[in-house]
Amino acid sequence: MTTKTDTNKTQLRVSVATADYDTASQLFHKLGMDTTTAINLFLKQSIAVNGLPFRPHLITDTDKAIREAHSDQVQHFNNEADWQASVRHELNKTH
Repeated sequence: MTTKTDTNKTQLRVSVATADYDTASQLFHKLGMDTTTAINLFLKQSIAVNGLPFRPHLITDTDKAIREAHSDQVQHFNNEADWQASVRHELNKTH
């Protein structure tokens, strides 16, 4: 819903997940701005680049694997023997 105001501005009314709003508001505060300013920046940058100010894309399995490989959640091995021992251990846990 939009509402015109008498100062050449439009008020937007949107619904977002509360957790997302809270997290984003905290981030914007750390950046020295409020949510209204952040939304205005998003709109102005969208106009400046004539599109979204980021590249939307679907996350593929390859993208997920690359992100996982760069995270601390991946188990690393010093050699093949260590890897094989880990695999055997995991297989024994499931049986």
